[in-house]
Amino acid sequence: MSDTEIIDAARRLKELQAGDSTDNSETAREYINQLTPPIGTSFFKRQTVTLFDNVKFYSKSISLPEGDAQVLVQTLTWKVDVYTYVTGARPDQEQFEANGGSVMVVVVHSGHLSFDSRKGRSIYRVTAPTSVASQKQLPPTGSGIKNEDYWNYSISYQEIMNMFNNGGNGTLNFDAKYKEDFSRKDPLTGITLSNGVEFGTEFESNNTDLPAFNLAGVSIFRSNTPDAFPAKFSFEANSAWILIDNLGFASNKKVEVEVDINRGI
Repeated sequence: MSDTEIIDAARRLKELQAGDSTDNSETAREYINQLTPPIGTSFFKRQTVTLFDNVKFYSKSISLPEGDAQVLVQTLTWKVDVYTYVTGARPDQEQFEANGGSVMVVVVHSGHLSFDSRKGRSIYRVTAPTSVASQKQLPPTGSGIKNEDYWNYSISYQEIMNMFNNGGNGTLNFDAKYKEDFSRKDPLTGITLSNGVEFGTEFESNNTDLPAFNLAGVSIFRSNTPDAFPAKFSFEANSAWILIDNLGFASNKKVEVEVDINRGI
């Protein structure tokens, strides 16, 4: 495990220890992050971005849109680690796609969310430019396993990538791997859209404590041309209280991130 992966594991453990009112602490966990290739690998880049840092989402009532009252809907910290890999062909190679080249983009989501309502929804959307295709969102809808009062989930991603080293003159097969197990009181959604991915949950808590849980997810994208980069990705957080008959309060915020590849060696 590299130093970067050790730091990632320590950060994720700290987030989990911060508390999760919808998480089953008795469930065995597994966390593996092996997304960083060996030192000396060419055409790899990692970007770490904090999209929202303990940001409070306020909203007017959607049932009384003319009102001036502002209510706190949620408090959100959302971080992403964006890994880009040029595989199969060098980024400066002519007929890049015809020679088996592709650019993989792996986005790992983490953070923490607390709600000021016992019933609501929290949805996260990543929109990619048309030159970048969405491949999958993990964990996908319907993948949870019911265990008494909890839904158990496993994020499991693994892919062999044909990459380069020795200044771009040598090749290696990099086994990219990410795994994370966790539990939730309410089922999660994870879907692939025509222009991105979406994940989140609807929840309803009968406890005295307000819902709070950690963010977890992995989004996979692919492009057939390095000329698509740098590319702007949009990250949008949508949240809503649900009071009665789907009436309540809603709020959303959006951040754009420029994702690039490493064209050097």
